Amino acid sequence: MKTNILIISYAYPPNNAAGAQRPYAMAKYLDKTKYNVTVLTCENPSTPLGINRGFDPSLEGVKLIKIKSFLGSSSDGLRVKSGEKKNSIKRILFSLAQWLVFPDKAMFWYPNIKSFLKKNKQLMEKTDIVISTAPGVTNHKIARYIKRKNNHIQWLADFRDFYYTNHWEEKLGLKPLLHKILERSIVKEASTLSFVTQTMKNAYQQAYPKFRNKMHSVYNGFDLDTVSDLSSIKSGKITFFYAGTFYNGIRSPLPLLQLLDRAFELNDLKPDEVVIQIAGNIDDPMKQQMTKFLSFQCIEFLGLIPKNQVLKYMKESTFLWLIVGNIKAHYQTVPIKLFEYIATKKPIVNFAPSISESTQIIQSNQLGYNFNTLDFELSSAYLEFKKLIADAKNKDFDAIYQNRKSIFTWENQIKKIELLFT
Repeated sequence: MKTNILIISYAYPPNNAAGAQRPYAMAKYLDKTKYNVTVLTCENPSTPLGINRGFDPSLEGVKLIKIKSFLGSSSDGLRVKSGEKKNSIKRILFSLAQWLVFPDKAMFWYPNIKSFLKKNKQLMEKTDIVISTAPGVTNHKIARYIKRKNNHIQWLADFRDFYYTNHWEEKLGLKPLLHKILERSIVKEASTLSFVTQTMKNAYQQAYPKFRNKMHSVYNGFDLDTVSDLSSIKSGKITFFYAGTFYNGIRSPLPLLQLLDRAFELNDLKPDEVVIQIAGNIDDPMKQQMTKFLSFQCIEFLGLIPKNQVLKYMKESTFLWLIVGNIKAHYQTVPIKLFEYIATKKPIVNFAPSISESTQIIQSNQLGYNFNTLDFELSSAYLEFKKLIADAKNKDFDAIYQNRKSIFTWENQIKKIELLFT
């Protein structure tokens, strides 16, 4: 008899949110000869990064249940767009809403989920394993509700980002206290906990030593299907491609611009030999800082573009540009885009603290070039950057990288998830 698995995730494809990828990979690669898989997701989620239009999230052997949120996608209209006046009513309302929301925007989804589960008690009764992956932490609240209603269920609480530990614990007030109480409840009541990096797991084991033995780490991954049919076209220029947000400067693009300006100054490169392509959101203050560099003229701001176009730009680039913030909540996790970068088999140019797990992965697997941002010093960093320039001009990166195999496929990572089921 097959085991019944229920996956809880507010975000799910075709939502372009990074958090939609892991639950989808679980649903796709869990062994269907062993498991009946059901996914409970939001029908009208907030989608600040847009929708991957044309993508069909249905999977053979997976039942997809969509429940509406009271607010959902209508909240996207409250977001403050780049260029709007700083003191606008819209900005004030958005800031106020952020402070009132607990634990996250999926709180408006939670009541409808509870109502659905009360009307469909057989779903909880027949579930053997419930998997919740966060953020959003509301996913864990839903799984906890199900676990409390049916104690025989095994609950795997999956953390993709820090929650209270190394994040909210650094803040004061009532709201951090509420997050602390909720996190402790999740850690205590979950049967098993998984984290997306070893460093993150270690931090939680230190915070909750009593529960350390039920904590494990499983990396994110990539799906070979998404890039295997993409062709690579060279532009003739050295192209750096970046996908994602800069988190209001926490991920700083400035070190790369500094290095390029130094290369122009020393005549190791000319501006017309370089292209920097940025896909995603960037705030006006950060863009204003970037205008101070000569290399700003090399930048193409692509805006929000469909996922298939992002992958196409990746394949056509010389280097894939990765930035990891200099705060624990960032450098003790690994951006999911690192694994997408690995999938395209292009050299990665990584700006991150040397102690970050991203740096360790890139270094140990010879995936590209690392620049330490925790103590960034232009002169010493330029020695490595000059090597990068020479390699770009003289080496055939396709020949070097295309035949490399990687353990970081989603299929491999989900097999590790399966090992956590007792």
